[in-house]
Amino acid sequence: MKKRKTTALLISAMLSVSALSFPVGTTAAAGTEIKVEFESGTLTDCENREPITWEQIDEDGFGNVCDMKGWSGDSYVYIDRKDAAATVTVNAPADGYYALNICYIQCFGNPEKPDKTQYLLVNGESQGEILFPFNSGKGWEELPAGYVHLNKGENTITIKSYWGYTFLDYIRLTDAPAYLTSFTPDDAPCNPNASTEARKLYAYLRSVYGKHILSGQQEYCGSHNYNKNAWESQGKEIDYLVDNEAEFEYIQEKTGKQPAIRGIDFLFYNTTKAYEDDAPERVVAWYKDKGGIPTVTFHWNVPTEKGSSEVAFYVESAANGGNFTTFSAANAVKEGTWEHEKIDADLENLAKQLGKARDAGVPILFRPLHEAEGAWFWWGADGPEACKALYRYMWDQLTNKYKLNNLLWIWTGSTSAHASEWYPGDEYVDFQGIDKYNAINNNDPNPSAISATFYSMVAQTEGRKMVVMSENDTIPSLENLLNDKAAWLYFCPWYQRYLTELTDPAELKKIYTSDYCITLDELPDWDTYDPALPAATTKPAATTAAPAVTTTAPAVTTAAPAVTTQAPAATTAAPEKKPTLLGDANCSGTVDVSDAVLIARFAAEDRTAEITDQGLVNADCDSEPGVTGTDVTRLLRYIAKQFTKEEFENK
Repeated sequence: MKKRKTTALLISAMLSVSALSFPVGTTAAAGTEIKVEFESGTLTDCENREPITWEQIDEDGFGNVCDMKGWSGDSYVYIDRKDAAATVTVNAPADGYYALNICYIQCFGNPEKPDKTQYLLVNGESQGEILFPFNSGKGWEELPAGYVHLNKGENTITIKSYWGYTFLDYIRLTDAPAYLTSFTPDDAPCNPNASTEARKLYAYLRSVYGKHILSGQQEYCGSHNYNKNAWESQGKEIDYLVDNEAEFEYIQEKTGKQPAIRGIDFLFYNTTKAYEDDAPERVVAWYKDKGGIPTVTFHWNVPTEKGSSEVAFYVESAANGGNFTTFSAANAVKEGTWEHEKIDADLENLAKQLGKARDAGVPILFRPLHEAEGAWFWWGADGPEACKALYRYMWDQLTNKYKLNNLLWIWTGSTSAHASEWYPGDEYVDFQGIDKYNAINNNDPNPSAISATFYSMVAQTEGRKMVVMSENDTIPSLENLLNDKAAWLYFCPWYQRYLTELTDPAELKKIYTSDYCITLDELPDWDTYDPALPAATTKPAATTAAPAVTTTAPAVTTAAPAVTTQAPAATTAAPEKKPTLLGDANCSGTVDVSDAVLIARFAAEDRTAEITDQGLVNADCDSEPGVTGTDVTRLLRYIAKQFTKEEFENK
């Protein structure tokens, strides 16, 4: 690593630089058990302001009676509408980590969405979410709700309603396992034949885990390279990054730094409706030219139905009226099905593109089939068994058939009660990830470090896998990361407003310029970096295409942001391409308000706003490159006859 600044006193007091195990806190003293009744706490914004003692619910979400008898203490409480909250005070004997258990009944789920999700706050700070499984008819049950960090003395724990109603009886805090604060991740990648470059990158990430956080940033998907064709025609070397830098230029302007990790989406690479946007070339350029670390997401577009030339990755319930697919993940691993033929063709094409990085000696943090448990993507819609079979088949094909030994594999999961059902297995995973979207009302920054979420993820593999924030809205503040002792390996905000509107610029600069955060200029020189490389792991057996169980996925309610599925504003079309009719975004042959609406939806990143390449050229109504809100304004002024056609076309 290049020479870092002198470590600040605050950080040196909190972080060790000599041990791999987390020097970020302690677990609760042995034998600790604290029980607090919810009726002893405070209710906020609840319709039933007082603790209750109902002995039954006459009709639960399935139309059955729910027996409520058997609660602990004098009564129980009910968070019964959005933003209702129950808060209890806990006196902790020592500063440290505690296992949180919540006694509850959740009886108002329905057959389509049986489980309910609520917010967890500790000392007023958001710590993520807790999924309460439907348990009507089972009586009061304790839910293992993860791990929380408490200060010695008085603390508050709050359950705040996010989606659905829940009855709460008590919380019980016990010892947290030692591996939460002193553990050793696997010392080598899950692929025993991982390339030297991949093993070096893994060794580096392992060496900084728990001591620093790496900065990351997702680029706006698609190629925006206005100069590519001109450079090609002049025989010049193409700079694949130069016109794809909006987020990175913003970070440079606000912090004077660049992120260590660049997120790139292979969204457009499929064999149904392909559009090559130079994503593989940007992967190579980020590592070889900039010295950065690439991470690849794969929003896997498949046919909307058998024989269709249209593609989608959302299922109908998540498509908001746009394109959706009925593609079956369960069938995808069954030989003889059209879905299996399609994924084999897509994987061959994907391997070709990822192979460009392999052949250039570029390792990739690869993140396929993310957010599956949410069931808004087709790969999660058939349930955990189908998704795991598909993930393992994909791992086997890319690793063993196509020899993509440059990949390090990330599984993006959750902290729900069902998370273990979805996990593909240690032998197929290098990193555990979670996608954090908890901005206040989706519009205001939330700088929480969600440490309870982090340690719940750590606990899922007993510390064997490093844990990353694979996507996020607000970047956790430096203060919260340190105070809450949330040792994420890296953060990686989604593009555009998720960076520019949901993280305060002052906080962005504070973390990027801190000693705790690793930026692009502080990464090692990969050509000369020479860590000790330990022995490889045991090779897993090749996956067979066994039939998958098609259970319904549980509901997870924190959806990722909409992903732009249409071609980007600037395409790889030849420079001489001209508008057929300026303003005619839908290529109908006329210009009217429907064109302005389509442009406005596109500029606002509405994933259902599909515009052809020619439509994008027609939609660029002003003198600035790309399609933005100013094009909408100019077009509406023209439609309102505020200037002539000649004035409109003379942009």
